[in-house]
Amino acid sequence: MVIKKREERKDLKKMILLNPGPVCTSERVRNALLRGDMCHREREFSEILDRVRKKILEAFSPNGEFTTAIITGSGTASLEAGVCSSVSEGKKLLVIDNGVYGDRIARIASAYKINKEILKFDWLEQPDIARIEETLSKDEDIEVVAMVHHETTTGLLNPVHRIGEITRRYKRTFLVDSVSGLGGEEIDLVNDNVDICIGSANKCIQGLPGLSFVLIKRAGVDRLRNIPARSLYFNLISQLDEQEQRSECSFTPSVHTFFAFDEALEELLEEGVSNRIKRYRNASGFLRNEFKDLHLRFILPVDLRSNTITGLYLPNNMAYADLHDELKERGFVIYAGQGQLNAKIFRIANMGELSMQDLEEFIKNFKDVINHVETVSS
Repeated sequence: MVIKKREERKDLKKMILLNPGPVCTSERVRNALLRGDMCHREREFSEILDRVRKKILEAFSPNGEFTTAIITGSGTASLEAGVCSSVSEGKKLLVIDNGVYGDRIARIASAYKINKEILKFDWLEQPDIARIEETLSKDEDIEVVAMVHHETTTGLLNPVHRIGEITRRYKRTFLVDSVSGLGGEEIDLVNDNVDICIGSANKCIQGLPGLSFVLIKRAGVDRLRNIPARSLYFNLISQLDEQEQRSECSFTPSVHTFFAFDEALEELLEEGVSNRIKRYRNASGFLRNEFKDLHLRFILPVDLRSNTITGLYLPNNMAYADLHDELKERGFVIYAGQGQLNAKIFRIANMGELSMQDLEEFIKNFKDVINHVETVSS
């Protein structure tokens, strides 16, 4: 049995992941997992925790106005921590919902029985700014406004800066889910008036799944401290205090994933956040030019598209399952649509450690697959 498993491992081929996380990682990041075992209550882990927190802040808040708490869990874990820790008793959360992940914020609020207002918008459009401002102007009980930065349902970028201007004007807390944005899209936490920002290791930072984090404006920490805890594990203040004051995690962290996250952040800082964003923009530009030449239909206009996800309507006479399976057989993993778009679209992500050669090979194989379908259909 052991021999058989070893033989199977030899047959595994490298997969080029074109899904929006987890992403392809560098050999350097993967090799970090091999550093050995470590107790999370020893000084050695405290040093890694401090170093990772420092690198997150260096990358995304170099001016020192934010602090950060790292949580062992997916991006949704930190999103849940941000939502359940930020709304005072008797106050409301305003959810801006134009996709699956905006809806997820509302579902988290419901799970914690947090009072909420939901503004729903078309999945293929940015939210109506005037409607958001009108809602805030009429309801003083709204304390926190929550929105997704990069709505990966469609690859749509939401107007963080414009919403931040409104929350500043009405003195509300602005919570941004930037799980798919940080490291891949332009965002300035200070100038965009973001108070709480959610990030994850395994998307544009190019780390491994299992760690996420919350960036918190230092000026807003005392307000959070006065909110009664709704959760033991997901309470931001207890997590933050433990990490800032004792250089420890409240609960057992994913130690080996920290090793990989440390390396991924170091790679990000070496490349530079602005250069990472530019690399992703160039990659998506290449892919989109190729898709345009193939006469595929994009689901979003140019000005709404992110740097890292391209949503496309399925080619004629082709089901998603067939497209996915044919490409996977060739070593490429693409992603389906979600919810109401599931039967209509597919998504291509260019996050992660992807070379131009990887993208060129993908396009070559993609053309072969759809040309084969067209030939069979005719």
